[in-house]
Amino acid sequence: MLLRVFAIATALVILSPAADVSAASMPAHTAAVMAADSPPPDTTPTSDTFNVFFPEERSLSDCLSSLPKPGCGSDARGGWRQSLVLIIILAGLAFIAWRIVSGSRAARSRKEAT
Repeated sequence: MLLRVFAIATALVILSPAADVSAASMPAHTAAVMAADSPPPDTTPTSDTFNVFFPEERSLSDCLSSLPKPGCGSDARGGWRQSLVLIIILAGLAFIAWRIVSGSRAARSRKEAT
């Protein structure tokens, strides 16, 4: 039921006509007030693109590659969280290997018993 409601709502949104909010569709005084009050949009790029993984004194093209040059790393890479993820992945792989080996041994012993 919920899926049908979602499908109908999605179809209504897709098929509904887009609202025209251009200056031509507004009354003249509203368009004039909006044009006078709104400042021009800021087109200058912001400088908040700081990334702790890349040094500021090196060129970005030196550090973005499959084989980065020396001095491109940072102290923010790695740490105990990365080591924890590695340990969890290795434990998961060891568990899968144990299940495969124990399952095959159990199947072999059942086959030999019959």
